[in-house]
Amino acid sequence: MSITTSNITIQDSPNSSPSTKSCYTVNIFGTKINTIVTSNPFVVDQFIRNIHNTFGINYGQIDPIIIGLDVETRPTYGPGQNRPATLQLCVDGNCLIFQIIHADYIPDSLYELFECGGTFCFVGVGVKEDALKLMTHYNLNVANAVELGSFAAERENRSELKTFSLKNLTKEIVGWEIEKPREITMSRWDAQPLTRGQVQYACVDAYLSYAIGMKLTWGSV
Repeated sequence: MSITTSNITIQDSPNSSPSTKSCYTVNIFGTKINTIVTSNPFVVDQFIRNIHNTFGINYGQIDPIIIGLDVETRPTYGPGQNRPATLQLCVDGNCLIFQIIHADYIPDSLYELFECGGTFCFVGVGVKEDALKLMTHYNLNVANAVELGSFAAERENRSELKTFSLKNLTKEIVGWEIEKPREITMSRWDAQPLTRGQVQYACVDAYLSYAIGMKLTWGSV
């Protein structure tokens, strides 16, 4: 089964462990993103190990590795705030959608990943707020969170970019026009399983954050 929206599509991918994860390929303007959805801490461990293996991590290295970071939360209708339901990480054509609200526990590898401020740079629109939510609700300390709006304003010397949404920043920096359907934005992110529409939406947000971060830093995605 696949879903098509403009220049973005999602389809199922081969999955050797269907009991612990779901696998998809999300095609975003010609780039295929291998996407894993899971609430299993061991799958999260494996994803993070793959990051280390891919980049040959050298802690304290000069150039930090850019990772797109985003969270999705069930909308709140009233006082208080719901816990983040999903945590998305995207780097180098791979995306993890961790259904953190359903996890039995959070693996140490995720705590360690976020705390390596000199090695990893976690980028996103509203990422500081997302980092605060992760600290408040899950005691996850995102040591190096960079707001893409502020970063873009500095790099492009355009102060107005500070307040741009992810949709508008994507158009300005990488030249892609995207849609963010309200019915998915406001959907039940604590559902299990997530719909394909939710998976596509969550992956796209994390990947676009990564793509903008790469474009601003290196001039290409």
